[in-house]
Amino acid sequence: MAMWSRRAFIGAAAAVTAAPSAADRNIRWGLGAVTWTARAGGRQVRWREILPDIRAGGFDGFEPFTTANLPVNDENMADLERLAPEYGLRMSAIYWGDQFHLVDQRERLRKECHRFLGYLKRFQCDRLVFGPPGPNVEDEREAIKNMAAMVNEIGRIALTGYNVKTSVHPHVGGLIENPRQIDLLMRQTDPKYFNLAPDTAQLWMGGGEPVEMFEKYKNRLVYIHYKDICAYHRGLKGYMDNVIELGRGVIDFPALHRILRSVKYRGWITIDLDNARISPLESAKVQREYIDRVLAPIYA
Repeated sequence: MAMWSRRAFIGAAAAVTAAPSAADRNIRWGLGAVTWTARAGGRQVRWREILPDIRAGGFDGFEPFTTANLPVNDENMADLERLAPEYGLRMSAIYWGDQFHLVDQRERLRKECHRFLGYLKRFQCDRLVFGPPGPNVEDEREAIKNMAAMVNEIGRIALTGYNVKTSVHPHVGGLIENPRQIDLLMRQTDPKYFNLAPDTAQLWMGGGEPVEMFEKYKNRLVYIHYKDICAYHRGLKGYMDNVIELGRGVIDFPALHRILRSVKYRGWITIDLDNARISPLESAKVQREYIDRVLAPIYA
């Protein structure tokens, strides 16, 4: 496959942006790479395996994230730069998980953020999502305070230097997991530079009610993961066995979508299903049918 020039890629991306079918929508729908990388186990995955399914499933874009079997690196970004225009797809965000709470990592993180922001700039994408570190810290309040200082700083760099908005993705089993921890981080960060990118199933598993959390932070939502979950209790251990396609679990997506409509949310919602029991393509089709049938009539 011939390499796309930078000019050709930008022209193709602009054509996708300007396409009449997408021009008047408030919501763009993406699929996260995790559906494919989790299914592969330890096997290395390439974007050429993923993008055809995303396009065939009727979605607009893709989300890379920092994982060992499909890392966010120069090689894989070059693959995407070559392939994305062919499939008419855009990057929705990059998910960056790191040790944002460690003071001795701040200089490395300052340098590393420019790598991620540079990738986003290449793809004309304006969202960088932070995955929280693990929960094993000596002093939780101090760790969250340190994280807040670091993500605020990166958020300022991102907005002023790259016109990119940053946010946290609360995650079960992470330092930012439950409503108390989310609130603490949000209070210590500047909404000009840093906001919230909730995952609906992660909020549920962290002990939060997604509808209440969306309503509380509706003016700080800059990126969203929709994911359904079968669990009716908070102590569930088999997380991967209970995440499921939209509309098949307990999350009230119509209520969430009405909140988005109330604040005129414009941007991406990415489906981030960790465990598709059917093929990734069939899973994408099931979720696209739910979006078109249930959610689009509420707010598209």
